[in-house]
Amino acid sequence: MTMIAKDGAALETKDPLWILNEYRAAEVHGAGAIMRMARLADSTELSADLSRHLRDEATHAWLWTRAIKEMGGEIVEVEQAYQTRLATYFGIPRSLTEFLALTWASERRGVLQYTEHLGSPELTGLIQRTLRGILKDEHWHVRYINDELQRRVRADRSVQDIMDRALIADERAIGDMTAAETAAPESATWPPKKP
Repeated sequence: MTMIAKDGAALETKDPLWILNEYRAAEVHGAGAIMRMARLADSTELSADLSRHLRDEATHAWLWTRAIKEMGGEIVEVEQAYQTRLATYFGIPRSLTEFLALTWASERRGVLQYTEHLGSPELTGLIQRTLRGILKDEHWHVRYINDELQRRVRADRSVQDIMDRALIADERAIGDMTAAETAAPESATWPPKKP
Protein backbone atom coordinates (compact mmCIF):
# COMPACT_ATOMS: atom_id res chain seq x y z
CA MET A 1 0.00 0.00 0.00
CA THR A 2 1.32 3.43 -0.86
CA MET A 3 0.55 6.66 0.95
CA ILE A 4 1.09 9.97 -0.84
CA ALA A 5 2.51 12.85 1.19
CA LYS A 6 1.53 16.48 0.58
CA ASP A 7 4.72 17.02 -1.43
CA GLY A 8 3.70 14.17 -3.76
CA ALA A 9 6.30 11.73 -2.44
CA ALA A 10 5.15 8.13 -2.16
CA LEU A 11 5.60 6.33 1.17
CA GLU A 12 5.38 2.54 1.19
CA THR A 13 3.83 0.70 4.14
CA LYS A 14 7.25 -0.49 5.28
CA ASP A 15 8.76 3.00 5.05
CA PRO A 16 9.73 4.20 8.55
CA LEU A 17 7.91 7.49 8.02
CA TRP A 18 4.71 5.64 7.11
CA ILE A 19 5.02 3.48 10.24
CA LEU A 20 5.67 6.50 12.45
CA ASN A 21 2.65 8.29 10.96
CA GLU A 22 0.60 5.18 11.77
CA TYR A 23 1.86 5.23 15.35
CA ARG A 24 1.13 8.94 15.66
CA ALA A 25 -2.41 8.47 14.34
CA ALA A 26 -3.03 5.63 16.80
CA GLU A 27 -1.92 7.84 19.71
CA VAL A 28 -4.18 10.69 18.55
CA HIS A 29 -7.07 8.23 18.22
CA GLY A 30 -6.27 6.87 21.69
CA ALA A 31 -6.38 10.36 23.19
CA GLY A 32 -9.90 10.84 21.82
CA ALA A 33 -11.06 7.53 23.29
CA ILE A 34 -9.53 8.32 26.69
CA MET A 35 -11.25 11.72 26.71
CA ARG A 36 -14.60 10.02 26.13
CA MET A 37 -13.90 7.52 28.92
CA ALA A 38 -12.83 10.25 31.34
CA ARG A 39 -16.32 11.71 31.15
CA LEU A 40 -17.72 8.33 32.27
CA ALA A 41 -15.25 7.65 35.09
CA ASP A 42 -17.05 6.37 38.18
CA SER A 43 -14.32 6.87 40.78
CA THR A 44 -11.73 9.48 41.67
CA GLU A 45 -8.91 6.96 41.20
CA LEU A 46 -10.07 5.99 37.72
CA SER A 47 -10.53 9.67 36.85
CA ALA A 48 -6.94 10.36 37.93
CA ASP A 49 -5.60 7.38 35.96
CA LEU A 50 -7.51 8.38 32.84
CA SER A 51 -6.20 11.95 33.14
CA ARG A 52 -2.63 10.65 33.30
CA HIS A 53 -3.35 8.30 30.38
CA LEU A 54 -4.74 11.19 28.32
CA ARG A 55 -1.58 13.19 29.01
CA ASP A 56 0.52 10.20 27.92
CA GLU A 57 -1.38 9.72 24.65
CA ALA A 58 -0.96 13.40 23.74
CA THR A 59 2.73 13.28 24.65
CA HIS A 60 3.23 10.14 22.58
CA ALA A 61 1.57 11.77 19.56
CA TRP A 62 3.91 14.74 20.01
CA LEU A 63 6.97 12.43 20.33
CA TRP A 64 6.06 10.69 17.06
CA THR A 65 5.45 14.07 15.41
CA ARG A 66 8.88 15.26 16.53
CA ALA A 67 10.53 12.03 15.32
CA ILE A 68 8.86 12.37 11.90
CA LYS A 69 10.01 15.97 11.58
CA GLU A 70 13.56 15.12 12.72
CA MET A 71 13.69 12.44 10.03
CA GLY A 72 12.72 15.03 7.42
CA GLY A 73 9.21 13.69 6.98
CA GLU A 74 5.81 15.27 7.20
CA ILE A 75 2.62 14.44 9.01
CA VAL A 76 0.09 12.67 6.81
CA GLU A 77 -3.32 11.25 7.55
CA VAL A 78 -3.38 7.48 7.64
CA GLU A 79 -6.18 4.96 7.82
CA GLN A 80 -6.81 3.47 11.23
CA ALA A 81 -7.05 -0.08 9.93
CA TYR A 82 -6.61 -1.75 13.31
CA GLN A 83 -9.03 0.51 15.19
CA THR A 84 -11.63 0.19 12.42
CA ARG A 85 -11.45 -3.58 12.45
CA LEU A 86 -11.39 -3.78 16.25
CA ALA A 87 -14.55 -1.68 16.47
CA THR A 88 -16.17 -3.74 13.71
CA TYR A 89 -15.65 -6.98 15.62
CA PHE A 90 -16.33 -5.62 19.11
CA GLY A 91 -19.18 -3.27 18.32
CA ILE A 92 -19.76 0.21 19.66
CA PRO A 93 -18.89 0.35 23.36
CA ARG A 94 -22.04 1.08 25.33
CA SER A 95 -20.61 1.30 28.84
CA LEU A 96 -17.50 2.40 30.68
CA THR A 97 -16.58 -1.26 31.20
CA GLU A 98 -16.80 -1.94 27.46
CA PHE A 99 -14.66 1.15 26.74
CA LEU A 100 -12.10 -0.07 29.28
CA ALA A 101 -12.02 -3.60 27.83
CA LEU A 102 -11.61 -2.33 24.28
CA THR A 103 -8.87 0.09 25.35
CA TRP A 104 -7.14 -2.67 27.33
CA ALA A 105 -7.07 -4.93 24.25
CA SER A 106 -5.80 -2.08 22.06
CA GLU A 107 -3.10 -1.07 24.56
CA ARG A 108 -1.94 -4.70 24.81
CA ARG A 109 -1.67 -4.79 21.02
CA GLY A 110 0.28 -1.53 21.06
CA VAL A 111 2.79 -2.95 23.55
CA LEU A 112 3.27 -6.01 21.32
CA GLN A 113 3.71 -3.88 18.19
CA TYR A 114 6.14 -1.42 19.79
CA THR A 115 8.14 -4.24 21.40
CA GLU A 116 8.37 -6.09 18.08
CA HIS A 117 9.48 -2.90 16.32
CA LEU A 118 12.09 -2.26 19.01
CA GLY A 119 13.70 -5.59 18.07
CA SER A 120 14.11 -4.55 14.43
CA PRO A 121 17.79 -4.50 13.40
CA GLU A 122 17.49 -1.46 11.08
CA LEU A 123 16.04 0.76 13.81
CA THR A 124 17.54 4.24 14.08
CA GLY A 125 18.63 5.58 17.46
CA LEU A 126 15.89 8.21 17.34
CA ILE A 127 13.11 5.65 16.84
CA GLN A 128 14.66 3.30 19.41
CA ARG A 129 14.75 6.03 22.09
CA THR A 130 11.18 7.08 21.29
CA LEU A 131 9.88 3.51 21.46
CA ARG A 132 11.64 2.82 24.76
CA GLY A 133 10.23 5.96 26.34
CA ILE A 134 6.70 5.31 25.12
CA LEU A 135 6.75 1.62 26.11
CA LYS A 136 7.21 2.55 29.78
CA ASP A 137 3.90 4.39 29.67
CA GLU A 138 2.19 1.73 27.55
CA HIS A 139 3.01 -0.98 30.10
CA TRP A 140 1.45 1.17 32.81
CA HIS A 141 -1.67 1.72 30.66
CA VAL A 142 -2.18 -2.03 30.31
CA ARG A 143 -1.58 -2.57 34.02
CA TYR A 144 -3.92 0.09 35.41
CA ILE A 145 -6.75 -0.81 33.03
CA ASN A 146 -6.31 -4.51 33.81
CA ASP A 147 -6.41 -3.72 37.54
CA GLU A 148 -9.61 -1.73 37.08
CA LEU A 149 -11.20 -4.47 34.99
CA GLN A 150 -10.21 -7.14 37.54
CA ARG A 151 -11.83 -5.01 40.26
CA ARG A 152 -14.97 -4.98 38.16
CA VAL A 153 -14.79 -8.75 37.55
CA ARG A 154 -14.78 -9.31 41.33
CA ALA A 155 -18.00 -7.29 41.56
CA ASP A 156 -19.59 -8.77 38.41
CA ARG A 157 -18.32 -11.96 36.74
CA SER A 158 -19.89 -10.95 33.40
CA VAL A 159 -17.12 -8.36 33.00
CA GLN A 160 -14.80 -11.26 32.14
CA ASP A 161 -17.01 -11.99 29.13
CA ILE A 162 -16.55 -8.40 27.96
CA MET A 163 -12.78 -8.70 28.34
CA ASP A 164 -12.82 -11.97 26.40
CA ARG A 165 -14.92 -10.35 23.68
CA ALA A 166 -12.34 -7.54 23.38
CA LEU A 167 -9.48 -10.04 23.04
CA ILE A 168 -11.38 -11.99 20.37
CA ALA A 169 -12.06 -8.74 18.47
CA ASP A 170 -8.34 -7.93 18.65
CA GLU A 171 -7.35 -11.37 17.34
CA ARG A 172 -9.85 -11.13 14.48
CA ALA A 173 -8.72 -7.59 13.58
CA ILE A 174 -5.07 -8.66 13.45
CA GLY A 175 -6.00 -11.80 11.51
CA ASP A 176 -7.81 -9.70 8.90
CA MET A 177 -4.92 -7.27 8.59
CA THR A 178 -2.40 -10.09 8.21
CA ALA A 179 -4.54 -11.87 5.63
CA ALA A 180 -5.10 -8.65 3.66
CA GLU A 181 -1.39 -7.83 3.66
CA THR A 182 -0.45 -11.38 2.63
CA ALA A 183 -3.09 -11.61 -0.11
CA ALA A 184 -2.40 -8.25 -1.69
CA PRO A 185 0.40 -6.35 0.02
CA GLU A 186 0.18 -3.46 -2.43
CA SER A 187 -3.58 -3.02 -2.23
CA ALA A 188 -4.78 -4.23 1.17
CA THR A 189 -7.99 -2.33 1.91
CA TRP A 190 -10.72 -2.24 4.53
CA PRO A 191 -13.49 -2.94 4.34
CA PRO A 192 -12.91 -5.67 1.78
CA LYS A 193 -14.34 -4.91 -1.64
CA LYS A 194 -17.44 -6.89 -2.56
CA PRO A 195 -17.16 -9.11 -5.65
